Amino acid sequence: MKDRTTFDRMFNEWYAQFVYFAYYFISDVEVCKDIVSDAFEYLWRNYDKIEEATAKTYLYTIIRTRCIDYLRKQNIHEEYVEFASRLTNKIIESGSQQTDIRISQIRKAMEKLTPYNCHILEACYIHNKKYKEVAEELNVSVAAIHKNIVKALRILREELGRKGNRDGL
Repeated sequence: MKDRTTFDRMFNEWYAQFVYFAYYFISDVEVCKDIVSDAFEYLWRNYDKIEEATAKTYLYTIIRTRCIDYLRKQNIHEEYVEFASRLTNKIIESGSQQTDIRISQIRKAMEKLTPYNCHILEACYIHNKKYKEVAEELNVSVAAIHKNIVKALRILREELGRKGNRDGL
C-alpha cells in the first residue's frame, strides 16, 4: 500500500461494511466494532507487507477468524462457568452433608452429658454467654462453670473420638 491516505480511505469505506459482516457472527455491536478496529490496527501494523488489491480479502479473513475465536472463548467461558457452578454445588452439598453428620454426632454425644453440664455448655458455646453471666444465672462461682465446661468438653471429645474412629473419620 502506498500511504496513509490510502489506508484512511479504506477504513472510511469499509469499516461499516466489516462491522455488519462481524455482526453476522456475533450479535453484539460493540464487540463487532472492537474486532473490526483490531483488524484494521493489524492491517496498519503490517501496512508495508500487504498489497492494496488484497487488503479487503485479507481483512475479511482476519475478522472472520477473530469472530470465531471470540465465540470459542465465549463458549469456553460459559462451559467453565457451568462447570464451576456444578463443582461449587457439589462441594456445598458434600460440605453440608458432612456438617450435618458432624452436628448429629455432637448432639448425640451431648446426650451423654448431665442436664446441668449440657445447660452450661449451651449457654457458653451456643448462646455465647460469658462464664460470669452463666455463673450469676445459676448462682454459682465462675470456677464451677469452668470446671463443668472442662468436664463437658472432655466427655464430648471422648464420645466424638470414639465415633470418629468407628466411622473412619
